[in-house]
Amino acid sequence: MKKAIMLISLLMSISLFSFGQERTVSGVITDINGDPLPGVAVILKGTTQGSVTNIEGSYKLAVTGENPTLVYKLVGFVDAEKVVGSNTTISFSMEEDLQQLDEVVVIGYGTQQDKYMTQVVDVVRATDIESMPLTSTQELLQGQAAGVQMVSTSGVAGSSATVRIRGAASIGAGNQPLYVVDGVPLNDGTYSLTNGAEALNPISDINPNDIESVSILKDAAAAAIYGSRGANGVIIITTKKGQSGKTNINLDYYTGWSEPTNMVDMMNGEQFVEMKTEHARAQGNTLPTYPEDSFDWVNNAIRTGRVSSYNLSASGGNEKTQFFMGGTYFDQSTFTIGNEFERLNGRLNLSHKISDGVQVGTNISLSRSVNDRIDSDNSTAAPLTSSLLMPPYELPYNEDGTYRDTGFIENIIALEELAQSELITNRIIANAFLSVDLYKGLTLKTDFGIDLLNTVETQRDPEFITPGGTGYKRDIKDNKWLNTTTLSYGKTIGNHTFEGVAGLSYETASLKAIAVGGSGFVSDALPNVGSAANPTTTSATGSDWALYSQFIRGSYRFKDKYLFEVSARRDGSSRFGANKKYGFFWAISGGWVLSEEAFLKEVSWLNNLKLSASYGLSGNDRIGRYDYLALYEGGPDSDYNGTAGLRPTTPANPDLGWESSGMYDLTLNASMFNSRLSVEASIWQKNTTELLLDTPLPLTTGFATRSENAGEMMNRGLDLTISGDIIRSKDFTWTSSLNVGFLKNEITSLPGASKDAEGRGFIAGTSSQRAVEGHSVNEFFLIRYKGVNSETGDAEWYTKDGEVTTTPSADDRVMVGSALPDFTGGFRNNLSYKGFDLTAFFTFSQGNKIFHGDMRFSENLASGFNKSTAILNYWKQPGDNAYFPSLSSPTSNSFAQRSTKQLSDASYIRLRTLSIGYSLPASVLDKMKYVSRARFYVQGTNLLTITAYEGWDPEANGFGNDPLAQGETFFTPPQPKTIQVGVSLGL
Repeated sequence: MKKAIMLISLLMSISLFSFGQERTVSGVITDINGDPLPGVAVILKGTTQGSVTNIEGSYKLAVTGENPTLVYKLVGFVDAEKVVGSNTTISFSMEEDLQQLDEVVVIGYGTQQDKYMTQVVDVVRATDIESMPLTSTQELLQGQAAGVQMVSTSGVAGSSATVRIRGAASIGAGNQPLYVVDGVPLNDGTYSLTNGAEALNPISDINPNDIESVSILKDAAAAAIYGSRGANGVIIITTKKGQSGKTNINLDYYTGWSEPTNMVDMMNGEQFVEMKTEHARAQGNTLPTYPEDSFDWVNNAIRTGRVSSYNLSASGGNEKTQFFMGGTYFDQSTFTIGNEFERLNGRLNLSHKISDGVQVGTNISLSRSVNDRIDSDNSTAAPLTSSLLMPPYELPYNEDGTYRDTGFIENIIALEELAQSELITNRIIANAFLSVDLYKGLTLKTDFGIDLLNTVETQRDPEFITPGGTGYKRDIKDNKWLNTTTLSYGKTIGNHTFEGVAGLSYETASLKAIAVGGSGFVSDALPNVGSAANPTTTSATGSDWALYSQFIRGSYRFKDKYLFEVSARRDGSSRFGANKKYGFFWAISGGWVLSEEAFLKEVSWLNNLKLSASYGLSGNDRIGRYDYLALYEGGPDSDYNGTAGLRPTTPANPDLGWESSGMYDLTLNASMFNSRLSVEASIWQKNTTELLLDTPLPLTTGFATRSENAGEMMNRGLDLTISGDIIRSKDFTWTSSLNVGFLKNEITSLPGASKDAEGRGFIAGTSSQRAVEGHSVNEFFLIRYKGVNSETGDAEWYTKDGEVTTTPSADDRVMVGSALPDFTGGFRNNLSYKGFDLTAFFTFSQGNKIFHGDMRFSENLASGFNKSTAILNYWKQPGDNAYFPSLSSPTSNSFAQRSTKQLSDASYIRLRTLSIGYSLPASVLDKMKYVSRARFYVQGTNLLTITAYEGWDPEANGFGNDPLAQGETFFTPPQPKTIQVGVSLGL
């Protein structure tokens, strides 16, 4: 709280106000239908004094001087000027500007008008999410664009999301898109211990309050200009900029409460003892004995989570200088004990016109986050995993009140109190640019950018956890520098319009890591590793990487209806071998604006109809920085007879080169009925060749694998987006949008891979799935479970040939479904009535499966772990339709073996966001001296989930971004169900 107050005080001190103007002019601005227009800038001509209309279209502005004139501006409408004269009220209707209504879209190294684009780019704008308080920037991608799948890996604070744009483009290299913030491609490496397979979110340091728009580059025509990193799609984040006029100050605050969306029911002490006793009796074993006391571990691992955010920003400027500055303090404690996340952000965006045609500017973002981490998946030290598996008779405290050693499953109550696991991240993302108009339509721009990332990770286990205590600390610096220089040109000659950009880019990054660890501490009061008696880790590593690029894009349109564009890029990467360092990537696209043809111009209800097609090639270099080199390693494992030595660890491959994806796309865009209904449909196919894989080597080489280019994969699909104004009246509006992305993925070739019994090449991902020729990259490979025989009480499975058996083997495994969905999407409704607004946003997924490995433990009577209440429904007599077999059946001990018993359909429909708000009317604001806008709201997140999934959360993904391990969980914490209340003020 103190930090938030200091932040607000600091930012408010930058703003100066002046009062005491001679008279006030007010009014209401509407469109030609009489509907109010919020957001109209009202500026006193020749000054920086101004105001903005509120949700009711009302404004008020103090004016001075003789014969003052007011200028009215709003994107999509023709600028208007009104002489004040003796008027104190000026109200009128603004005229739509049909040319401006065609939105400008941020693309690679420039912008384009949406109407004339031949690229496929989806845009999420600030206006789309301004009523949604976001805890993370990645939430902007969830369900917002067709063909973009985002799965939150867990409910742990700061955790990463798995993002796929038009499917998985790789098997062995990265599948995450390239993130670009204000022209700076972000670092996105692994900077911490995984803490139970849970990686960190690469964009968690970006403040969602600073974002103006997010452009998602989906097809090759859009992404190929990013060359080597465009195969997985590109996400361009543009932050807010200042505008000339009155300084606008915005203050936003919200707080909220969270709980898990769903929890699995586990046995209490009485149920556990009874079940284990009955099972032992039925099996003819010695009856166990247990203590009488029990403890509810789950309820002590779960709490009510809290979240708070304070944001203050200011923007404004004059015709020469514009600025945006803001700061946010964000504080979150999740519903799981021991997990907190705190982030402090500051931003300054500044641009200045030195003279006509010469402009300089900078965008600077500073962030610091402190993540109090927990193990979250596949770890007996994870609070949820431990609390669910811990036998209820195990108590956390001894009789004297000290913590009790609970053995293999750790005492998470003691862990929370005594152990430390903290990750501190400091980050600077910044760029500075110079833009010079050289000649008519010809502009030179040079941009210098940095992404300086520093993480410090500390872990400390006390004497109680590990005898003698252990400590570990790792400091990582990943610093990136880049320079991009472009020459752009635009010219219209009669019916011919030419646009183009050419550029050079150089990018380099240096990663340095130092790690130290030790054991044997005299006292738990000594937290630092330097106090350890026995050093266990002394590591210092480093790696560098560079990319040199040349690129060009040119477009031509004739009569604003025939469109053509071509782009090309040549990349040289230090990640590849001497024979394959350079790659060439290109795209060609064309479009036809049919609505400009004479035979459609007379169709009154049709506003725009465009058909576009493209093909292009983009690449992927997301592999290790030295995979092509013959590497050697020193250290204790390389010593020979007490003498320091080196040993080879990786074989050389000078032919290791680019993984390439070629994509076809055919897109239809249409808007109708005065642009009240819009439709976009894209049919596409992406073929990836020269897959980057670790392929097996003969044992005689001394190495197990080598990085090579081998294999092919195909993705194809349909993206569909429909949006419209269902109701548009003076007092009531209702807009709605639906997006759906259909996907089919297939491995088409894996030369050199291992062969299965059918002779198909395959690569094993996990014990439950593999990538197999002719199937998807994430296909589950399991024994098929039939169920409990109602007559015998035995659990039954199928053999590979489809025969029923009670004793299946690993040879009976078959392909049984994919972790990849058939389609995903989102459905949004925005309603407003006078000062009230309501947003209901749904996301959905269909056809994917999830393997929940936790069932192999919670439904395993042969183990000593606590059990799910589901197995209380066991077979007792013929005719029973039971979940669990007879306790006397041999299959009661094999019931939890790995099979489709643990595989669930993860299709779902989720009410992602429900928000209700109220904005104060102009009649109230007129009486408030310093407040020009005020909105109060309440929002619910993940309030309702409709699914047949048997686990906690149908969106969970315990293996993070591993391309070969999707759709598997092991007590992965579910996403939170959150209620937030907040206020947004304009000052």
